[in-house]
Amino acid sequence: MMEKDLELMREMDVREIDPDTLPDIADIRVDTSLPPEQRMASVLQQMNGNPYFFRSGSLIVKTSFRGEARLQTLLENCLETL
Repeated sequence: MMEKDLELMREMDVREIDPDTLPDIADIRVDTSLPPEQRMASVLQQMNGNPYFFRSGSLIVKTSFRGEARLQTLLENCLETL
């Protein structure tokens, strides 16, 4: 996954998202015994590789992050290992 892919995900309109493709946040499990990079990779995998969208019940949630440049680098590194 490249910077371009993350940019496309970040710029997606919530109305373009098929809710059936999104995981419910209640089903995401964080294994705190893993090192941070592996933990992030696991969460991203559970989120179908898209850190910007998830469901909470029937509600679609779009997230944004501060420090987007640093996050993008971390996400790219983790997604490359999936």
